Amino acid sequence: MNMGGPAAFWNERYQKPDYIFGTEANDFIKAVTPFATKGMKAFAPADGEGRNGVHLARLGYDVTSVDVSELAVEKAEALAKANGVRINAHAGDLFEWNWGEAAYDLVIVCFMHFLPEDHTRFVERIRTCLKPGGLLVFEGYTPDQIELTSGGPKKPEMLLTAEKMKRDFEGFDILFLQEVRRYLAEGPRHQGEAATVQFLARKPG
Repeated sequence: MNMGGPAAFWNERYQKPDYIFGTEANDFIKAVTPFATKGMKAFAPADGEGRNGVHLARLGYDVTSVDVSELAVEKAEALAKANGVRINAHAGDLFEWNWGEAAYDLVIVCFMHFLPEDHTRFVERIRTCLKPGGLLVFEGYTPDQIELTSGGPKKPEMLLTAEKMKRDFEGFDILFLQEVRRYLAEGPRHQGEAATVQFLARKPG
């Protein structure tokens, strides 16, 4: 498979045998995601090497993930096997993937950033694919991240704020929302002080 563009960019980075963002789930996702009850489904868009999707599977969710890098998906499947769980990991373009409507009890987003037009599409996909009453767990970088070296894009228009999250998910029941300076230790690519926004919300219904 050769999708070029973003796929080639990320495949080059994922060629290393180690897990460039580590094998443990994001701290915020670990802290706030509840255990699943039987039959609950979770979606992990752009889950990379699978650290977050595998964590959800260990919590009992039926996990689907999509990533543009086929090498990342292979590593995600290997990580799931090593942890004794299964994930439905797929390689492909996130915006060409059928997210479904009211399909998931949980969606997690971990440091995904887009230019404004694609961000709007991304938000709408999340709003649509969550079931009524479904949970969204989201952590991203704020504009203060530009001066830091622990990851993220350097274009202000791609970064997030608490106010932007409120606008994007207007009507959701916000359970937790903060902008925070914190320390990342997520593999070699996410190390050091970071400026993030953390968001936990439930879709109405």
